Amino acid sequence: MTTRDCAGCGESVAPGDKFCERCGLAQPAGRDRIELNVGDAAGISDRGRHHYRNEDALAIRAGERLIAVVCDGVSTSDRPDEAARLAADTAADVLSGGGSTKDAVGAAAEAVAALAPGTVEPPACTYVSAVLTGDEVRIGWVGDSRAYWLGETECRLLTEDDAVGHVLTAWLGADAGEVAPRELTLTPAEPGTVLLCSDGLWNYLGEARELRDHLRTAPSPAAAAAGLVRYANDQGGHDNITVVLLPFPPATTRSAS
Repeated sequence: MTTRDCAGCGESVAPGDKFCERCGLAQPAGRDRIELNVGDAAGISDRGRHHYRNEDALAIRAGERLIAVVCDGVSTSDRPDEAARLAADTAADVLSGGGSTKDAVGAAAEAVAALAPGTVEPPACTYVSAVLTGDEVRIGWVGDSRAYWLGETECRLLTEDDAVGHVLTAWLGADAGEVAPRELTLTPAEPGTVLLCSDGLWNYLGEARELRDHLRTAPSPAAAAAGLVRYANDQGGHDNITVVLLPFPPATTRSAS
């Protein structure tokens, strides 16, 4: 029987249990909590403690390159959960097919814009992606979802928020105008981890070295992702929380080389 960790206290919970026997917390169902493990990469998207639905989304693809996308639906728009899910899946498919970040963002933006007819506030979301090969990391973003590099000697935020305060200045959606992703290429000199996340995590834990310290105490990327989500929920969980951890160099390219 495959168990899962309680979203509150981390105790093992049987698949059919709706409540944790240890702390009594009702366990998320459906898209309230999504856990992905692809090779040695891991990601979790969690509803948090206050939102009535999860409006974040994530996608991970492994092959010759390790690819991940995180999107955060804009809560003031209509159907933000659909916008985020569609954008993440569309962009991940383009990237895994060899497309560029610009291609991926363009396809995702068109897909989200196509949801607009019949809505009052056009569906919208943020975007951040990472593409890892054996020798480099390519980051692209629109909005305030973030990417971090977490190495032993260097830890830093890789993205710069497209926002003034918490007001977005760039997003994907029919009312976004022409979308031009910002991009960054990193050639790490040491092994490390790329972390992608929505503001549901970085609002509580945004310092790169503190994020790395959380990774050090976890036995695996999946456990580290669960621990980071648990930390954000323990601090209040006022927003949806999504975190993806990607090891560099990825296992697929390590074995190939």
